[in-house]
Amino acid sequence: MSAPLLLVDIGNTRLKWAWCEAGRTLVAEPGHLPTPWRHGGALAHTEDGAMDALAGALRDLRGKGPMPTVWITNVAGPMIAAQVDAMLVAAFGECPAVQWVRSAASDGDLVNGYREPTQLGVDRWVSSVGAHRWLPGETLLIVTAGTATTLDIVTAQPDGRACFEGGLILPGLALMLGTLARNTAQLPALDVEDTGTAAATRLSWADNTHDAIAAGCLAAQAGAVERTWRTLSARSHTRCLLSGGARYALAGALAVPFEMHDNLVLLGLHAMATA
Repeated sequence: MSAPLLLVDIGNTRLKWAWCEAGRTLVAEPGHLPTPWRHGGALAHTEDGAMDALAGALRDLRGKGPMPTVWITNVAGPMIAAQVDAMLVAAFGECPAVQWVRSAASDGDLVNGYREPTQLGVDRWVSSVGAHRWLPGETLLIVTAGTATTLDIVTAQPDGRACFEGGLILPGLALMLGTLARNTAQLPALDVEDTGTAAATRLSWADNTHDAIAAGCLAAQAGAVERTWRTLSARSHTRCLLSGGARYALAGALAVPFEMHDNLVLLGLHAMATA
């Protein structure tokens, strides 16, 4: 019996995971990104009891079946990595085979064009691997709206390969909102959820401070995406892919075409694990 896959994306503030059943046939529409799992979730690093709950959920998913193969990306450091190791032991009675993924000079026909390839954030690299695996031959603008908002560019090359060209990193939407509240005397604190009505101001002006803050931060995020998309589109047809925890808030402010995906890092881990 083949082993299931457990995919884990350890971000700066949340851990995201997916359980991929062994032997499941993956069918995706041509030119679209699949979601090759039926079970998954997310938890905050600091959430009390979350690791115990995750261990219980994984124990139930395994049942009496074989030990899973585990693929993990981690941008949050060694302390959370040790917690995940302990969680895996609690879930399965021992630590299964774990592949801690690192950024590399290439993956298949995708070349890492970063000046120092190993210095590229592994989440950005693996997201690019996943998107390119399912959309080969296309120029991709990969936007991840998380603790930071990252914009990453993958382009098709004349020799048939593809190149991760680099990208942009800016403070995420929550960081922007929080910085204004912490560093000004009279501006209110807003959460990402508070920006829901602000997208309507994209073609007008906010008439109150709450919406002015929300619309301003959304405009800064959307402006970076739209400017990059226009630059790339002047060279070739470009597909914008949007992922990350704040993707729904950012989606309402974008004036360029885009596609959303639940988690491109997990998709990239799946692509690597099944290559």
